[in-house]
Amino acid sequence: MSAFEETIDATLDASGNLRLSHPPQLPPGPVRVTIRTAPVTTRPKRGLADVVAEIAAAQRLRGFPGRSAADIQAEDDERQAEDEERDRELDAARRTDSVGGP
Repeated sequence: MSAFEETIDATLDASGNLRLSHPPQLPPGPVRVTIRTAPVTTRPKRGLADVVAEIAAAQRLRGFPGRSAADIQAEDDERQAEDEERDRELDAARRTDSVGGP
């Protein structure tokens, strides 16, 4: 861009007037104006993974490191063992009921 050229963001209103984002830094005098539509700048849409990553980063900053994979696996194994024990108890109760049933 030369000293005699400047690009300024502007808004074109319904009546055809331009609203410049700031005054031009050019010397007074005749100018040539070219108007082009500007791309609409939108923030990229955040997905669930983005939100989870942001939450995890914020928690680490506050001193909450989160659970390790081993801790999560141990809890899952414990829950699975409890479920299996409960299933065995229910199966045993069903067998007892069917043997002495009506």
